[in-house]
Amino acid sequence: MKVKSKITLGLVFLFSVIVALGIIAINYLSSLTVENQRILAENYEGIENIHDLGVALRELSASYEPRSESNISLTRIEYRAATAIEDFEEALSKQQQNNTDEAQGEILDDIKIEFEALKGVAAITRTKDYYFEHLLPLVQSISLKINQMFLLNQQVIVSRNERAELTAERVIYTVAAIVVFCVLVAFSFMVSFPRYVAEPVEKITDTINDIEAGDYSRRLDIDSKDEFGLMAGAFNQLFERLAKYEKLNLNKVVAEKKRIDTLIKKINEGIIGLDADFNFIFMNPFAKKMLGLGTQKVKGKSASKVALQYPLLTGLIDDLVEWQQSGKRFTKNKLIKGAFEGKPMHFVRKVIITYDADEDEKEMNGYLIMLKNITEFKMQDEARRNFIATVSHELKTPIAAIKLSLKLLRDKRLSVLTDDQEELVESVEMEVNRLLNMSQELLNANELEGGKIKLYPEDVRVQEVVDEAVDGVLPLAEDKHISIEEHLPDQPLSIWVDFDKITWVLVNLLTNAIKYSKAETAIHLKVYEKEEHICFEVKDQGHGIPKEAQGLIFERYYRVEGTKERGTGLGLAISRELVEQMGGRISLESEEKKGSTFTISLPRKQH
Repeated sequence: MKVKSKITLGLVFLFSVIVALGIIAINYLSSLTVENQRILAENYEGIENIHDLGVALRELSASYEPRSESNISLTRIEYRAATAIEDFEEALSKQQQNNTDEAQGEILDDIKIEFEALKGVAAITRTKDYYFEHLLPLVQSISLKINQMFLLNQQVIVSRNERAELTAERVIYTVAAIVVFCVLVAFSFMVSFPRYVAEPVEKITDTINDIEAGDYSRRLDIDSKDEFGLMAGAFNQLFERLAKYEKLNLNKVVAEKKRIDTLIKKINEGIIGLDADFNFIFMNPFAKKMLGLGTQKVKGKSASKVALQYPLLTGLIDDLVEWQQSGKRFTKNKLIKGAFEGKPMHFVRKVIITYDADEDEKEMNGYLIMLKNITEFKMQDEARRNFIATVSHELKTPIAAIKLSLKLLRDKRLSVLTDDQEELVESVEMEVNRLLNMSQELLNANELEGGKIKLYPEDVRVQEVVDEAVDGVLPLAEDKHISIEEHLPDQPLSIWVDFDKITWVLVNLLTNAIKYSKAETAIHLKVYEKEEHICFEVKDQGHGIPKEAQGLIFERYYRVEGTKERGTGLGLAISRELVEQMGGRISLESEEKKGSTFTISLPRKQH
């Protein structure tokens, strides 16, 4: 039989017990109620009939009145006597029909006989003597028998009440016995039936938990032929397959682990594994040598304690410890300087935070730290910076000599140049100036990369910065018939910056605006306050910068395609780095064929 059918039959059985108990209780209670109502009705009717007999008898005896003209004669009031006789006979007949007691029946028979005699006496009674000697004794005798019958009736009421109480008590005991029986049956069913359903479920649950914990030898022992038995058989087959798969998979995992361990040991970069409490899980030999640990075994040891003896390890994990304790951000790609085999080395520390993927809410369970060797790149970068610095410095001497020669050529005291010669000298001078600017930009970029440019901030009036920058580009603007319109606030402003550097940045922006603007247009230089910052805005009416180039415009050596103007592509990159070193930011808004707007935002005071 299926489990569903068994559960249904069990529920039907319980329902049947409840219904049967209700029907039996209702039947007994209904019978008891009907019996009590019948007894009450009979008792009430008997009392009422006896009362009517007494009333009719008194009415009959009171239906005689003395005559006014005689002291011994009586007058019978016929309608009262007739009514009393009729009422008495009616009440007597009802009582005989209602009577079930033998003793009371004999009294009723005597009352009937005496009443027949009373009717005869009442019919001939006309004097007081006859009334007192014959009629009144019969009335008293009948009245006495009525009283006897009333007492018997009370005894009958008591008897019937006792019988009703016995019946009620019997009903209570019977119903109580049935209730106890049904409760015992239901309790037995309640205890046994859930166990029948729960025990297989508990066995299945316990076995699955053991399988989940790794005990693949467990099997379900359920012999029933219902769904639980079929389920147990299916689970046992599944567990056998899982055991085989686990054994096969375990071998693969072990082999794969050995392969990964070998790879980690042989790789030419440092790899370190830490758990959430900063205990070492593994560390490859390259990382040990780089950190100076040699062949020391560190697995299971606290990285914080080991770091007390190895300062390089402290710099490797200190920001991670602070992040885990206070939530302060750390640098995932951090530059680490160390030594390897007696030579200075540079590494980039990359941190990967690992999480428990089995949990619904991921919890951090450790760190994977990789140390990438960038020493070769550092050496190449250092060589490049040295080369650029050397070339830039070496170029200044011949450029200065060329400029001096050009100045001597233009000296009219020495010679007078023709128009063609003057044009050639101007062309050479322009190229020399461009070469000098390029050398200076390369040198500035090189110094910025190496962190060698120093800032000398001071309290500077904004008006002085604007005047210096505009004066520096005014000749170039006049050559293209471009006007520079200044928009300064009425109230003088001051700012804490390096005067030369911010002037250079403004000159660079104004120069670019002049280069890429059409002739006979205007460039707007606007200065305004915004919260705690002072903003310099340079707006031109040039060709604008395409959207795809706006994100790259501040990158080094980048130049917008299609422009005729020549340059190194370093001016904007250097400007951005200088502004950021002064605590500000530079931004761009541009739309093709509508011009560009560069905005420099600098804090009023540096903290």
